[in-house]
Amino acid sequence: MNVTQFTAPAQPAFEADESLTGLALSSQFVAGGLLLSVALPPGVVRTRLAGRYFLAHCGDPSPWGRAHDWTFPLRRPLFVAVWRPATDEDGERWLLTTPAIADPGVGWLAARPPATPINLIGPLGNGFTLPPRARQLAVVSTPGRVAALLPLLHAMLDSGGRVAILLQDEGVIDPALRDLLPFAAEVQQAAPGAGWQMQLRAVVGWADVVAAALPGAALSDLLEAVRVVRLRVERDFAQALVDARLACGYGACHACLTQLGNGRWTRACVHGPVFDLAELGK
Repeated sequence: MNVTQFTAPAQPAFEADESLTGLALSSQFVAGGLLLSVALPPGVVRTRLAGRYFLAHCGDPSPWGRAHDWTFPLRRPLFVAVWRPATDEDGERWLLTTPAIADPGVGWLAARPPATPINLIGPLGNGFTLPPRARQLAVVSTPGRVAALLPLLHAMLDSGGRVAILLQDEGVIDPALRDLLPFAAEVQQAAPGAGWQMQLRAVVGWADVVAAALPGAALSDLLEAVRVVRLRVERDFAQALVDARLACGYGACHACLTQLGNGRWTRACVHGPVFDLAELGK
């Protein structure tokens, strides 16, 4: 079999190898991150979606192509931003996101024409959770990463809770990003530095649960803020989506090794990529 003999499915489908064929619908870059709209077949797992991810094959989606097309050797992670039920026979609508815009594989995904098939595996990993009694959620992120936390924001608002979003950024928020964020959520911004650290402490003191998607240095700032405000980093108060190279999704390649606060290492693709902040802090 060769590439030209493969007939792409007209609709999203589950494949015999337990992967998925989705149909790319549209894409755009928002606040530096890719947002890819994809139609997937009904029945994809939809639990704890915030922080969970799909791995996309960037190349020929046919069985032959997945075995022989090594243009982009590694799959690229796409985090769940929004899920919507199907409105017709074309499948469920998923909005997937990744902040890694400089990556050529992500560029390949962004350039897919509408109705182009894309092979995916997932959703994988462990996502964010909300404690049953939580009523005030603080989301701490960067503009390019915050879309991966959208399912958590909506879950808190739908339960009658309150949401405050603190973005490490300065200047005007990308209008497309502002349209994605729930109107009921309070949005604050702070540039790195003393103002950022002060606002971090303020939202940590206000919240009864914190969700973060930050680069490594800013995650250290969050750890310090929790220690200052709450005296220690307790379990079940804050969770963080770590920066890790998610490549295989099954813990086989060890590309995603993440160091824990006790000095040990773990595989983010299966034990994360969302971790309790108490596991990450020393």
